[in-house]
Amino acid sequence: MGSADEDYIQGQIAKQYRNPKASSVKVSLEYEPFAVEEDLMSEVVSSDIEKLQKMVRDGQVSYADIVMCFWNQILKDKGYNAVISLDETVIEEAESLAYADTHDLLYGMPVLVKDNIATKNLPTTAGAAVLKDFQPKQDAEIIKRLKEKGALILGKTNLSEWANFMSTDSSNGYSAIGSQTKNAHGEFDVGGSSAGSSVAAAFGFAPVTIGSETSGSIIYPASQNGVVGLKPTLGIVSQDGIIPISKTHDTAGPIARTVKDTYVLFKAMADVKESAKWDKTSLSGIKVGILTNQAVQDVYRAEDGEIVSRAEEELRNAGAICTHISVDAAAFTVDYLSILKHEFHSGIQSYFRSYGKNGLTLDNIFAFNEQKKADFAPYNQELIRQSLEEQYPKKAIIEASKWNQATARKALDQAFETVDVLVTLSNYATVLYAAAGYPAVTIPGQKRASGEPVGVTFIGKNMQDVQLFEWAYAYENQVKEQSKHKG
Repeated sequence: MGSADEDYIQGQIAKQYRNPKASSVKVSLEYEPFAVEEDLMSEVVSSDIEKLQKMVRDGQVSYADIVMCFWNQILKDKGYNAVISLDETVIEEAESLAYADTHDLLYGMPVLVKDNIATKNLPTTAGAAVLKDFQPKQDAEIIKRLKEKGALILGKTNLSEWANFMSTDSSNGYSAIGSQTKNAHGEFDVGGSSAGSSVAAAFGFAPVTIGSETSGSIIYPASQNGVVGLKPTLGIVSQDGIIPISKTHDTAGPIARTVKDTYVLFKAMADVKESAKWDKTSLSGIKVGILTNQAVQDVYRAEDGEIVSRAEEELRNAGAICTHISVDAAAFTVDYLSILKHEFHSGIQSYFRSYGKNGLTLDNIFAFNEQKKADFAPYNQELIRQSLEEQYPKKAIIEASKWNQATARKALDQAFETVDVLVTLSNYATVLYAAAGYPAVTIPGQKRASGEPVGVTFIGKNMQDVQLFEWAYAYENQVKEQSKHKG
């Protein structure tokens, strides 16, 4: 979560790189690397899922070899603090797997999971000191689905503590357990709260990673680290087992280096039968609305106008019909902070009652942190305090949620009467799709002069996730094609 204006960015860079914090409970990945040839490791960690499966089919590697390569890659760059924990049993699990054409593409593939999603074989900490040794008694529903497909849970990724719903002055990607996650491309804001999952995807720590989003927490860090990230239609991916902020907004979502790999993970996570049709020309004739609302332009950073123009040119070259569009400005007045505070308070107690730490409440968490505030809550815990102290009538919360959703959906649905998809940069229009519950996908390819990545974000209609992937694939290929010509 968080906006992207220049003052905010400079403040984040100061926290993340000039004065980073580290707590007494920070974990370390004290493991030895496996004996793997450098050439093989380089090929494996740079390959997409289809190529990895082909390598196994052709006898070039085993699933255990693949896991060992990614394991070593994590250890090689562990100083970026993207990964919190690794599962030592995963190699043995991989050794028991054998290729078959009938298996899902995710079969035998290592997956890294944001550490606010329940995994019974690994701690689930939300990055918080109070949860350092918390071992859920069952997997989250999405983890069960992945395991049924044969996926291997390699480890857990760092995050902005409590998914960035702890502090009013937080550092993106910081947690007491994982310390400060660093951007994969340089001293740039790493983004939050799915910082570890995004950095892990960028570095090739796993073919795919899982993040979660309440409001911008997949789209923003994916954009900042130059990877693909999907915030799914609300409800299409199970919330069960995700440490909650808000049942009205929370969802898990896939992150990877390519559109196709992101889609493979999405299909395994989501309850959706529709399949993507991969066509590099799928944007041809599609009506694209470039968002030009003043509320969007107000958070533009230097160069953003030029970047939008470049993206528009690429979309036109891909055959899209581009127009500039402003949606109903009322949608940008949506305010869901009170909803998040109310649902965070009640959701935490309910979650730990179900997942094996019965009795843990937000009051307990706040008191625990206050004992060693400089250590356990160096950026304050104002959002936890406010969630405890501010009382909202249930009826008012329900009415506010309905108004927010209706207002955002009305604005987007009106826009979709004249265009097929809306486009902006990064998380600049998060308030729209977050309140509406509509899907959004960010695609890499743009960079500022400094080398800082910027994602181009497509916002789609309700349940249009698969179609968004198809258009994202066409755009991804257009960016690559134009990059070749420039090179």
